[in-house]
Amino acid sequence: MMHSGVSIFRLVRAISALVLTTFTLTSAAQTQADAYCDMPAGQTVVPGGARQWTARKAARWYAEQPFLAGCNYIPRNAVNQLEMWQEETFSPDLIDQELGWAEELGFNCLRVFLQSTVWKTDPEGFLRRVDRFLEIADRHGMKTMLVLFAGSGGVNNSGPQPEPVPGCHNRYFCGSPDLRPDGTEDTDAYPQVERFVKQVVGTFRCDDRVLAWDLWNEPGWKNHRGVTAYGLLAKVVGWTRDARPRQPLTIGIWNTDLNVLNEFIFSVSDIVSFHSYSDHFKVLSELDERYKPLGRPILCTEYLARNFGSRFDNVLALFKAERVGALCWGLVDGKTCTKWPWSWDGGAREPDPWFHDVLHPDGSPYDVREAEFVRRLLRDK
Repeated sequence: MMHSGVSIFRLVRAISALVLTTFTLTSAAQTQADAYCDMPAGQTVVPGGARQWTARKAARWYAEQPFLAGCNYIPRNAVNQLEMWQEETFSPDLIDQELGWAEELGFNCLRVFLQSTVWKTDPEGFLRRVDRFLEIADRHGMKTMLVLFAGSGGVNNSGPQPEPVPGCHNRYFCGSPDLRPDGTEDTDAYPQVERFVKQVVGTFRCDDRVLAWDLWNEPGWKNHRGVTAYGLLAKVVGWTRDARPRQPLTIGIWNTDLNVLNEFIFSVSDIVSFHSYSDHFKVLSELDERYKPLGRPILCTEYLARNFGSRFDNVLALFKAERVGALCWGLVDGKTCTKWPWSWDGGAREPDPWFHDVLHPDGSPYDVREAEFVRRLLRDK
């Protein structure tokens, strides 16, 4: 039997060596990351670096994150992304107020849709406003997942936007990239789409305020099918990799019947993300059968549909127990009218329950008990 003093000495020496090795590896990784971010976009310090992250790298990234809980965000005075990002209607003071309310709920991340139409007419101003938004969110302790494109919506027109129609869910949401006036895809604009991707991602590629890049919201939805769902989406993945972001890339699974598209999405996403407006039983089944076997971090980037049983007390609680990041749809009831369900024939009368959203325009909660549950759940580590 080894003398206890020798055993302790060897144990201490082993622990010291392990700590030193860990510190050395961490320092080396940080040095490499710093060098990576010092280089221009389009170059890399790692041969073949513009590929899908390994599952191990994705796991390391996720281990550094807290439990990610937040919302899909648009300010209450914006009917769509154009109104959010155009210079004339960008509202940093109002955003600051609303993100203060989100911080009080315990939210630590946001998912925000960008808008290539605004960039096209004012690229420098658009990037300044995105930077300002990230600054405000960071001040409230939140990182932001930036969404480059969206597969729903129609033709976009800059300038003043339509007034909302109470009772009509998210009627003026803007898809992107732009469609032609007849509603078809503008394949001639692909070089401009490439410039948008590379400039936006290149600008914020090493910005710690950016949580991740969501390349395309619900590809294959209605107008954006065919070329967009496959050909252009693949190009967007390549252009984003060319910009060498330090943050992970993802594309959300939203329709489990799109098998070919979903397999492509799994093959290029660094972290898994999905949308689900189902109750906790269905969500748990989806996690166990579809997403956990992929062996990567998982985020649900859209949930909360009270009419369908998708609530904070069951679904958010499940996500926390499973350590699945969670971003509900909506924060403050506003011009997007998303407290009303997708299909609604009740006119402008108040829906009961609300479909999406958490707070009234004055910051008071739609459901006081619900808001207190969220605070307690997210406060408890």
